[in-house]
Amino acid sequence: MPLPRLIPALPVLLALLAVPAAARDPVMLAGPASGQEVALPLDALRALPAETREVAFLTSKGEERARYTGTRLWDLLAGHGFVDPANHPALLRTLVVVTAGDGYTLVLAAADLAPELGDTPVLLAYAREGEALAADRLPRLIVPGDRRGGRNVFDIARISVRVLDPIPQEKTP
Repeated sequence: MPLPRLIPALPVLLALLAVPAAARDPVMLAGPASGQEVALPLDALRALPAETREVAFLTSKGEERARYTGTRLWDLLAGHGFVDPANHPALLRTLVVVTAGDGYTLVLAAADLAPELGDTPVLLAYAREGEALAADRLPRLIVPGDRRGGRNVFDIARISVRVLDPIPQEKTP
């Protein structure tokens, strides 16, 4: 395309470049059953019951102290039927795999999230100090109690639940 034809489009192109990175919307939730997936738009996340937690953890830049607001990860998983709160033996074998938009991945134990077991109030946060998180940092996983911030991950793209097979019991003669 000749340069004179591009000049009228230049303001539009510059405006597009100035737009901040989009939020990860929706976050994909994947259950243990094949094909069990739910798209969770950020508006739906904000409409769920919220909690605010004060956290402090070490980062490469020093200590971060803040109040984060979001919904409990446990409530999302139980509410969508991805975990059965009453099945404690299965919860002990259930993993929650959290993946950020850049591929950073971490694993949580469902039993640590369950109110009747570990009761760790892990949040899928959308606000810090009462202000919305930047679009390129939404949503953020917050793990209260961690000394380092390695599991407080930005830009969550996918949360998958995986149940490990039970170890077969050997029969004794």
